[in-house]
Amino acid sequence: MAKVTRKSLAGNYFKLNGKRKRIGLTLQKLLFMSRSSKLFIGLLSFLPIILLVVLFFMLLRIFPSIIEWNNYEPAAQEMFSVFGPLFIIGFGMGILSLGLLIFFIMHLVRNKTMDSTERIIWILVFLFAGVIGYPIYWYMRVWKNEL
Repeated sequence: MAKVTRKSLAGNYFKLNGKRKRIGLTLQKLLFMSRSSKLFIGLLSFLPIILLVVLFFMLLRIFPSIIEWNNYEPAAQEMFSVFGPLFIIGFGMGILSLGLLIFFIMHLVRNKTMDSTERIIWILVFLFAGVIGYPIYWYMRVWKNEL
């Protein structure tokens, strides 16, 4: 059996410590984002809320047309000209929200500085608060990244 000396234990410690440094550097590379990419993700995280407000005002603008349609049956072109922009903006907002959900969940999984309880809380925030949770997570975990 090999004799364990103080020198061999110290050598193993420094070897293990070197692996930890490499893991830390790999984690920094994995989660590193430049300032411009953080700002771009921040803009994208606020965009669904802005589009939701735009959709609300578009619905308010359409409301008189719908009341006017009680007197006659509108043509298909007229209906599409009224509801078409709503569907286009709503579809774009849905695709953007789904993409942001995937991006932020991937960011959560890769971020090893958070414990599992906090990860579960953030996933619940994303699922139940929807687009409101995206800017909050962006500010707390992407913009103020302390790695």
